[in-house]
Amino acid sequence: MDQTADRFASKRRAPRVGFELMVRCKHGPVRSTVMLKDMTRHGARIEGLQTPQEGEAISLMLPGEAPRLAFVMWTRGGAAGLEFGDPLPGDVFDAMIRDYAIGCPSPPTPMPAARQVRAAA
Repeated sequence: MDQTADRFASKRRAPRVGFELMVRCKHGPVRSTVMLKDMTRHGARIEGLQTPQEGEAISLMLPGEAPRLAFVMWTRGGAAGLEFGDPLPGDVFDAMIRDYAIGCPSPPTPMPAARQVRAAA
């Protein structure tokens, strides 16, 4: 990990969860498709956004959700780090992990309630 990555890692509020998910975004008047690479409840890293500028507002369209306001915090090559205007609600973030995350185990499936077995008299 390079020093830049170390510096950002120490400032993160939560660990990142990996994704490989194509999502839509609106950047100024332009709509495009970008690759969501990782995300926390507070922000995301995307690839493929053309000429983002630090501080610029974009709308990120996550599956099943209304467009989410985010701000470009950093850019490097074709990648951009975003901070959401409002953190994702916990249930929305959990559903994104369950349905789209890579390298994360699925949440455990609840076992059916055990049947009562009567003792033979």
